[in-house]
Amino acid sequence: MADKSKRKAISFMLENLDAKDLKCFYVQLRNRKEEPRVPRNKVEGKDYLDITDVLVSTFTEDGAVREAERILRKLCLNDEADDLVKETGGQSSAPGSSDAGGSSSGAAVEDFLKNNAEDLIQGVTETNVKQILDSLKTKKVIDQECYEAIFKIRTSQDQMRTIFIVIKTQQGKNEFYGILEKKEPVLMDELKKKM
Repeated sequence: MADKSKRKAISFMLENLDAKDLKCFYVQLRNRKEEPRVPRNKVEGKDYLDITDVLVSTFTEDGAVREAERILRKLCLNDEADDLVKETGGQSSAPGSSDAGGSSSGAAVEDFLKNNAEDLIQGVTETNVKQILDSLKTKKVIDQECYEAIFKIRTSQDQMRTIFIVIKTQQGKNEFYGILEKKEPVLMDELKKKM
């Protein structure tokens, strides 16, 4: 029964993604770097039911939930990820540790950002800091006034330091984490492996 409800929850989540997000989900699944890999022909041209089958047959039910959650968070679809975790009675594995499930997503994201702040401040490229700022403004994590103030700061490291200071809400931290995963995937993967 539990397995069936996990499969159903994944299927329901995929069915309710809009077309753009669903396509991005497929691309993320297909472009996995770690094993098990998902061949292109298993994903391309398939509907949400086929993708549910691919997830479950590749990762098992529990693993499929974790993988779906990981992809959703990577796409900044945190509400959908939270709903999926809640529907399946599991605990979030965010950020990134595909086996861990002990802490809630908010606390895990907060811990990750706190523990890796200096590496992120030093490691994010100048170009990406500007893109991160744009994304934070678009997602309404920071307002126009805050955006302009940070933009005027001279070095990208000081800009990143300021971003860490001004983002106070859990929602803002979750968005910031998702943006970092998109803009700096290599750096984020390295930091996750260290934890």
